[in-house]
Amino acid sequence: MSADPQNAEAREFMDRETLGEAMAGQDIIGFWKLKHDYELMEPYNPEKPGIWYYKAFGPLGFAATKVIPIEEADRRNLMFSNPGLPESGLITRRLFGGVQVIPPGEISPVHGHVGAAVRVMLEGTGAYTTVEQDKSVLERGDVVTNPSCAWHETGNEGTDPVLWFDTLDVPFTKSMGTNFFFNDYGEIRDGQRVRLKHQTVKPRTDWSAKAYRVGGVRPAWVSHHVARGSGSPLFLYKYEPTRELLESLRDDDGSPHDGVIVEYYSPETGGSVLRTLGVHMQMLRQNEKTLEQRSTAGRIFVCLEGSGTTIVDGVELHWERNDVFVAPAWCWYRHVNGAADSILYSVTDAPALRALGHLVEERKTREGEAVRSYGEPR
Repeated sequence: MSADPQNAEAREFMDRETLGEAMAGQDIIGFWKLKHDYELMEPYNPEKPGIWYYKAFGPLGFAATKVIPIEEADRRNLMFSNPGLPESGLITRRLFGGVQVIPPGEISPVHGHVGAAVRVMLEGTGAYTTVEQDKSVLERGDVVTNPSCAWHETGNEGTDPVLWFDTLDVPFTKSMGTNFFFNDYGEIRDGQRVRLKHQTVKPRTDWSAKAYRVGGVRPAWVSHHVARGSGSPLFLYKYEPTRELLESLRDDDGSPHDGVIVEYYSPETGGSVLRTLGVHMQMLRQNEKTLEQRSTAGRIFVCLEGSGTTIVDGVELHWERNDVFVAPAWCWYRHVNGAADSILYSVTDAPALRALGHLVEERKTREGEAVRSYGEPR
């Protein structure tokens, strides 16, 4: 009987060093060398708590419009780098966050990208975003979404510079190898597709905000699916009615972890405004203190009103109007509000993680016990 060549080969590799060299020659590595990277009892996260003060970054944004030509920048966006990810341009490993300043009269060409985006208006008047031919005029606190692959453009029709805060899931799309960007916009004219630099906007400004402003009621003669993308057909979420809703709920118990909190949702699906990003607005009432929580999803906050402190893994972040701060994934955090009501806008990548089955959350009870959940709604 002839010898089994596989067994003979195995006998030659009885030596650990010889086995390792042979495996390396075939681009193979033993799991035993990497098991501690994969068999983690808790997720590893290099991100750190961080805060960016408007008094410091605001002047830099406005200065950039005078120093950096738009032809060089495409858009003048100041990308916030997490303290644990220096010079990365990433506010978390999966989220881009930064402020954009647009001087009077500047307009961006229509474009699209696979990454989804959401912005909240902070300073100035005259700013607008056009998404899928729906032009939305932005006032302070307004939220506008750019669903994945949706055509959009921005501009400033006012007399002074405007500033808003952007959040995108571009780091996530880059890591997935799906980060397409396209600018070949066109419309059908006389049966032919014509390339255009700007969209032909719908006759009525803020169309989606008006069409969906009565909850549970929507126009019956239009499709509510976003062309080419995935997200809410309601692009503009006005701040004033949201603020009024928070005020009307102020006497409710609210959440012990978030105060009075509301979520922006899609009138088509009832789910998040974007498949990868969730958007919330919350009211922390006078001197309110919340219980600790943490999640495998990160969360970016922007203070629209008031002042207070958020403690993230023992680090105190003192915030006020227009300040931006981040609670990284799997970091315990809680809020301690000041002497007046505060309003916080926030964005999280929880919807993406929930869809992938990767969302794990823990919340502490008043007795200090940590209760864990796996992807359940808040």
